[in-house]
Amino acid sequence: MLRLGHIIYSNCFPPHAGIVTGITAFPFELVKGIPTELNRLLYEGKIDVSPSSSIEYAMNAERYVLLPDLSITSRNRVMSIILQSRVPISDLDDKQVALTTASATSVVLLRILLGLQWDVHPRFTTFEQDMDNPFGEADAALFIGDLALRIKASRSHPYVYDLGALWHEFTGLPFVFALWQVNYKKNIDKELAVLYDILLQSKSYGLANIAELAHTYAQRFGIPAQVLIDYWTSFSYNLGEDEKKGLLAFYGYAAEIGAIETVKDLRFWSKG
Repeated sequence: MLRLGHIIYSNCFPPHAGIVTGITAFPFELVKGIPTELNRLLYEGKIDVSPSSSIEYAMNAERYVLLPDLSITSRNRVMSIILQSRVPISDLDDKQVALTTASATSVVLLRILLGLQWDVHPRFTTFEQDMDNPFGEADAALFIGDLALRIKASRSHPYVYDLGALWHEFTGLPFVFALWQVNYKKNIDKELAVLYDILLQSKSYGLANIAELAHTYAQRFGIPAQVLIDYWTSFSYNLGEDEKKGLLAFYGYAAEIGAIETVKDLRFWSKG
């Protein structure tokens, strides 16, 4: 039986809505986790398919194939990948910046933006979201997910930056945060074809019922329904030409800063 990863943050809910709500029949196993946990499980073969960090594919492309037409992509702002700072971003050179351990792609994105867009080079530390207070020593901190959606400017940390908006300002392109990746084995094609059809049905249901789902699940996520609607409609969950351009630009910059060795070809699974 195939095991499908599911990101517990609300950004993954629309494409998996049919599965999670039971609207779409799902004869497989659903494994929930934060992005870095799912990256590890996918790499180790403990799950077979997952929406996984786009940088995970670039780092381990030989292990994976991509499912077509599925991504989590910010068209412009992303709302849930946030840098909060005591000082303007242009003043972070040699300052301490705390990076959440919950995300791999967002960390590389921040390094690209700081180094190449702003030409600043901070000292980096890490912290656990919902457990550590990163502002004990750090001047700025990177937050992701539903926690980041709730972050507001404060007197002590008045500078709040949306990394999706900064990327779009820097490149004019969308940013692909996650891809549906398969730890591919040749004997799974029959089940994978079934799962792929289910995923497309689930996504179609989710995107057609954004408002209803937002009002139904607002309390579960602890996010107001209108914020969820604005958030979900700011994403593309497809993987068309614009998304691919943004993805390959990200890989190019990631290679430039040394986060990956080379830009990898995008290898897609083909049904049949």
